[in-house]
Amino acid sequence: MKTKNLISAIFLFVVIASCKKQNIGNPGKNEVWLEYQAFVPTQLSVPVGTTITFTNKDNANHTATDTHNTFDSGTIKSGNTYSYTFNTKGTYYFFCNYHSSNPAEEGAILVQ
Repeated sequence: MKTKNLISAIFLFVVIASCKKQNIGNPGKNEVWLEYQAFVPTQLSVPVGTTITFTNKDNANHTATDTHNTFDSGTIKSGNTYSYTFNTKGTYYFFCNYHSSNPAEEGAILVQ
């Protein structure tokens, strides 16, 4: 019985440890990462004409969708990217269509 409990405890530890968010570095200057339940960074300030690349660093599908339909990445699968060039001044609020109820998966880009 003790062996069975020990094996169960080891298995549970391995499962929990594998679910821990891994440190994968930081996004580049004009890049937004789509991670597990978050955009990183959530806010950027850039000059007109800047191209922002949204990179999915998660195992789940995500989108980067502007609240005013200025841009919509469609599905960005794990490891894939979507880029958009901001040619007009303004504030662009974006979210993930798959996880729209999660406020951590919302962001803003201020174009000056």
